[in-house]
Amino acid sequence: MRLTRRGMALVGVCVAGFVLAGLFGARALDAVVLPGIIALVAGALQVRSLSPPTVERTVPRDDFVGKTHEVALRFRDVKRPFVGTVTDDIDDGLTSGTDAVTTTVGDDSIRYEVTYDHRGERRLGPTHVVARDIFGLFETDLHCSGQDSILVYPRVYGLDGWAQQDLVALRETDRTDERAEFDSLREYVRGDALRDVHWKSSAKRDDLIVQEFAADHDVTSVTVAGGGDAAGADQLAEATASVALALHDADIPVTLLLPNGRVDADTDRVGRMRLLEHCARVTDGPVPTDEADVVVDARDAGVELRIGDRRVPFEDLRGRESRLVDGWSTGGVVA
Repeated sequence: MRLTRRGMALVGVCVAGFVLAGLFGARALDAVVLPGIIALVAGALQVRSLSPPTVERTVPRDDFVGKTHEVALRFRDVKRPFVGTVTDDIDDGLTSGTDAVTTTVGDDSIRYEVTYDHRGERRLGPTHVVARDIFGLFETDLHCSGQDSILVYPRVYGLDGWAQQDLVALRETDRTDERAEFDSLREYVRGDALRDVHWKSSAKRDDLIVQEFAADHDVTSVTVAGGGDAAGADQLAEATASVALALHDADIPVTLLLPNGRVDADTDRVGRMRLLEHCARVTDGPVPTDEADVVVDARDAGVELRIGDRRVPFEDLRGRESRLVDGWSTGGVVA
């Protein structure tokens, strides 16, 4: 607990009142000093009785770099509302246009906006309150425990048409190779390719019999591996996320290998979010394997992609930034 400037001024007035009382009589005490002392005592007692309130924070959703969302703070366990200046700590990689808010703690909630500047897991909190008495004579610092986190996804870019075609072709090549693995026989259904008709078995029956292969049941995944130095970690996140989501949008399962681990993602919404979360948390490190279908090598000088036997800088195939809502494309992703 400490005196505010107003409190220091009142103490000075009271001291001067004592001096005047000594020079001109006790009437100066009644006019100035006694009311001042009463206010100082009341203010000190009020501030000493305060304890840190419980903070309930409404956490914004995980989203992409560049997005802005609202954070709301509500205070609980406040016996009597008091005036205070509230500051909510935010992590590096986040910015807010509101540094501190002076309000009556215990009444309405406090709201401020936060902008996601850099990918990764980011922290909100703890909350600090500079509490004052009703007269503004004393103040004290109240530290409210409790932190929350949000995950900021990297920017995702659309890919030029030829790059999309090359990525899809990776799966098609695997499916063609897998046709050598016979699975079962079944009756012909309209639309089946004639090349799949098993003529020997059909000759023994009245109906056409079609042979199925493993690739007709199992959707082959494409493996994407990435790595790079510390200076290229953010570029690695953007490039791998762009490639992985381009495959996902083409209904191709993805196996993503990065320095921070492996993720196997199906073509559903859960798979998409797993890819984004994995890219958001990527760290620097070597490429886990060179045997992947797509290899991303990110350095300070730039990012190189290897798609099959083709090598190309990521900048050469990168379109404009995707417009995404909750991780899903809203169109217009390729320049």
